[in-house]
Amino acid sequence: MDKVLGSNLLTAPANRTLSDLVAEQLRQAILDGRLQPGQRVVEDDIARAMQMSRGPVRDALRMLENECLVVRFPHRGSFVAWLTLQDAEEIYSLREALETLAVDYTIRYATDAQIDELDQIVTQMLAQLKAGYTQLQATELDLEFHHALCRISGHSRVLTAWTALYGQVRLLLLTHRIYQPLDFRERGAAWHQDLVQALRKRDTALAHQVLHAHLTISYDSVAEAIRLGKAGSPPYEV
Repeated sequence: MDKVLGSNLLTAPANRTLSDLVAEQLRQAILDGRLQPGQRVVEDDIARAMQMSRGPVRDALRMLENECLVVRFPHRGSFVAWLTLQDAEEIYSLREALETLAVDYTIRYATDAQIDELDQIVTQMLAQLKAGYTQLQATELDLEFHHALCRISGHSRVLTAWTALYGQVRLLLLTHRIYQPLDFRERGAAWHQDLVQALRKRDTALAHQVLHAHLTISYDSVAEAIRLGKAGSPPYEV
């Protein structure tokens, strides 16, 4: 039995590493728009392009399915997730619950130096705003701020859950904000600046109010874009 266990332990890391590599490349292709929502992802094509067997590709697609970036159907294949209004509601409601808890723990436990980290990200937002930055850059800094908030809170499970949700949030923002006529770059910098000030004051009620207002308006813009740009069912359900 020891030999069998030893053999499994020797081979498993290499297999996981290869699958992780494929998953990371597919994840980036989805999040930067090279693979579009509803588009079919063919195992054979990916395996051929990456010069490997289908096993690691299949494992990678399972990983992305667990992240809700891919949906898989027996006998039909895998598709890039087409996030619906219900998906957006669930993602934002969970995100607000996690970040509200992160705010509570940050106010209770984070040091002033840790809150300075958030302030530095806001400074980057303001600097890039003057330089004229893209929606992609704005989204990256937005998510970097909220990730840092969860990290400095010291609540490890909040950070783990938020990190697992990250891909879906990014996919929502990059897929739908681009169609939304409202420009969130300037307003986003102001919202984050207000949140940092509330955290510095250790004002829980104000921090909750600022966070809720920010996420509510963000959700409303995404929801409106979904209604305008993606009426009907996902193509893989037709």
